[in-house]
Amino acid sequence: MRISKEGGISLQRIRRPSNRTPAAPVAKVAERLVCRSLGITKDGEDVTSSTLNVFTKRFKEQLPPEVIVAMRDFFKLDDSAVAAVEDALIDHGGAAAMDSVWLEQDGQGSQLAIA
Repeated sequence: MRISKEGGISLQRIRRPSNRTPAAPVAKVAERLVCRSLGITKDGEDVTSSTLNVFTKRFKEQLPPEVIVAMRDFFKLDDSAVAAVEDALIDHGGAAAMDSVWLEQDGQGSQLAIA
């Protein structure tokens, strides 16, 4: 928005050159974060195809124990508070709460069905 010299307001968009670098796509940021947190790359190092090959080789077989521990911590699998909430929800929903599945209707949305 700008104020016109003749009076009034113009809603014409003003384009200014940007000094900021464009934001990186989320997938690239995630790749960098995962590779850096697993020690595959160092801070500031780019994720290249050879880096991704190292990552692929690392997880081709069974996961290393430190990765399993990190994933259990990330997903809060050993958190007693999270387990208590899940147990309370199951108690509230009854024994059939875990048997619920969502069925996709023909373009009409989702419907809950008991398996």
